[in-house]
Amino acid sequence: MAGFKLQTFSGQAPKVYARLLPDDMAQIATNCRLDSGRLEPWKTNASATISIVDSYSISAQTKTLFRYSSSIWMGSNYDINIVRSPVAEDPHERIYISGFTYPQMTTASIVGASQHYRLGIPKPADLTSVTLSPVTSANVDTEVPQSRSYIFTYVSAYGEEGVNCDAEAAQVVDVHTDQTVTLDFPPNPSGNYNLALKRVYRTDAGGTYRFVQDVPIATDTFADTVTEVNLGEEIPTSTFDAPPDDDAADHKDGPLLGLVSMPNGILAGFSGQTVSFSEAFQPHAFPDEYKLTVKSDIVALAPLNTGLLVLTKEKPAIIQGLDPSSMSMMEVDSSLSCVAKRSVVDMGEFVMYASPDGIVMANDSGLSLITEQSLTRDQWQEYTPSSIVAFQWEGHYIAFYTNSSESKGFIFDPRGGKNSFVKLDFHATAGFNDLENDQLYLVVGGSVVKFAEGSADSNFVWRGKKFYTPRPINPAVAKVQCDSYSPNPTMKLYADGVLKHTQSVTNSNTFRLPSGYKANEFEIELAGSVAINEVCVYESAEEIGVQ
Repeated sequence: MAGFKLQTFSGQAPKVYARLLPDDMAQIATNCRLDSGRLEPWKTNASATISIVDSYSISAQTKTLFRYSSSIWMGSNYDINIVRSPVAEDPHERIYISGFTYPQMTTASIVGASQHYRLGIPKPADLTSVTLSPVTSANVDTEVPQSRSYIFTYVSAYGEEGVNCDAEAAQVVDVHTDQTVTLDFPPNPSGNYNLALKRVYRTDAGGTYRFVQDVPIATDTFADTVTEVNLGEEIPTSTFDAPPDDDAADHKDGPLLGLVSMPNGILAGFSGQTVSFSEAFQPHAFPDEYKLTVKSDIVALAPLNTGLLVLTKEKPAIIQGLDPSSMSMMEVDSSLSCVAKRSVVDMGEFVMYASPDGIVMANDSGLSLITEQSLTRDQWQEYTPSSIVAFQWEGHYIAFYTNSSESKGFIFDPRGGKNSFVKLDFHATAGFNDLENDQLYLVVGGSVVKFAEGSADSNFVWRGKKFYTPRPINPAVAKVQCDSYSPNPTMKLYADGVLKHTQSVTNSNTFRLPSGYKANEFEIELAGSVAINEVCVYESAEEIGVQ
C-alpha cells in the first residue's frame, strides 16, 4: 500500500525540513484553528460599536486602544501606556498615561471633555519672605524665643500632595509669644496642574516640620497664629518628587515612558536607562531615591509576580521587591534583548516579547527562547520583529507584523506542542484585551473589531508536510471527509513540487486523481471555511476502504 491518511491536523514548524515534519504538521497554516485536532477555520472578526471620547480617535494609524469603562473608550495614534489608579474605590476613577509630551492624569468625569493634568505635583519655589510682626518683641528680656523654619507644599484638588520647597537658612526666625509670623508665597507655577491648596509646615521645638494650616491656592500671604500644641502631623511628602517630564533642564533623558502597574499599589516607568517607582498607592509621587539605573537604554517594562522585568537594547534585568524603597536589581546574563516595545505582553504567570532571535518567555526565574524549536533566527527575521505588536488572548500570543511584502499576523501558543504556531491573514495596529468580558478588541483597517467573534467562518489554507515514498507512485484516488461541504472546500495535490490536481470537494465520495506521471514526493493543500476531519490519498480505491 502506498499513500497517506491524515486524521489530525497541526500547526507550522518552519525550522523543520518539510519532509521531516510529523505527518500531521504543516508547512503553511493560515487562519487554522487546530485545538480540537481537526482542521477548523477561525471565526471572522466581529464589528464592534464603541464610543471614542473627544480628543481621542480611531484611524488606520491608531497604536493604542483602551477601554476606560463600558461607555468610555480611548484611542491614540501615539504609543501610549495607560494604567488605572491603584487606589481602592478611587472616587475619581483616575487613570495615568505616559507616552505623550509629559506623563498625564485624567478622570472619568473630565476625559470626555478633552481634559487632563500633568502627573505629579510641582515643587514650590522658595518662600518670598518670612517676616515678624512686630519686628521687635516686647518680651526680649523675659522670654527665650522659639526658632522656626517654614516650608510649604502644593496640594491638588484630588488631595495629592507634592514635595516641599527648600528651607532657607536666611528665613529662619526667632519668635516670641507676642509676635506673628507672616509668609509671602512665590507665584504659583504655570502649567496644566489642578492645584487647590498650599499646605504650610513649620519646625516644632524639636526641629521637626509639622503641619500648620492649609490655605487656598490663590492666597499670597499667610499669618501664622497656630500655637505649638496645635501643630499637626510631621510632613509625609518630603520625598514626593514629580515623575520625569518634558523639562529638559531637569530630565535630559526625557519624560517618563512605559508606565506599568505593579503589586502593592506601585507604578513604574522609565526614562533613558533609569527606572522610576512611585510611592505605594501614591501614583503622583516618584521619589528620586527610589530610582534604579541599568546599563543600556530601556525599551519596555513588564510586571512580574514579585517584581519588574526591565527590557533593554542589550541585556535584560529583573528588579525584585514589593516595597519601592527596597527594590533590588539583577542583570540577566542573556543576549535576548527586546526589539519592539509593543511586542511585550503580560501573559499572567509570565511575560512574552520579541527579541532578535525569536519570542522570549520571561518570569521571575529567568528567560527562555520559546520559538527555538520552530523558527530559525533567519526565519524569525522575515517577520521584522521590530514591527511586532502583540496581545494576550485565551493564553495565546496574538501578534501582528509588517515586513517588506506584507502586513499580517500570527498566533503563538506558549504551551507548546504541534499547534503552537499558525498565521493570520490580516493585520491589526492596536488592541485591547478586555479581561472583564473576555474579549480581544483589535483595530483593523481603522475600525474596531472583536477578534474571532463573527458569525461567519474565515477562509483557511493548510499545506501539509512533504510525504516521501522510496518507490515512485501515481496516486489514483483521494477523499476528504467533512461534516459539511457548503461552501465547498478545495484540495490541491502537488507531486515533486508541481501542482497536479485541484479538486472542489462536494461530498465524502472518493474522487479520481490524474494519471500519466510518477513521483516520490507529495504534498496536499486544503483551503476553505468548513471543518475537515480526514484526508486520504492512495494508489487505489481499495486502499482507501471503498470497494
